[in-house]
Amino acid sequence: MLNKESMTRMLRESTTGCEVKFRKVDGTERLMVCTLNPELMPPPKDEEKTEKPKKKSGLSESEDHMVVWDLEKGAWRSFRCDSILRFSRERIIVQPPVQK
Repeated sequence: MLNKESMTRMLRESTTGCEVKFRKVDGTERLMVCTLNPELMPPPKDEEKTEKPKKKSGLSESEDHMVVWDLEKGAWRSFRCDSILRFSRERIIVQPPVQK
């Protein structure tokens, strides 16, 4: 079973981002491609944009929450660890076959 430490390690080491499917507070499901690998995040423009949000922003990391960089939205997002339905270490990129 995945724990928070192992997910954090995989999010830092993945070269394509991880796919996390989770249930949101409103009950809907979301598939997010996210990372904690600095090489996959945009270069810092200012401190606020690329540093993990502080508690006052509404996004804060705790024992039961993870704060990650959403590669598709280009922003920090969070999810509850107990809401994870699927966690995939590498983002699977499928390219259509080349037609001859």
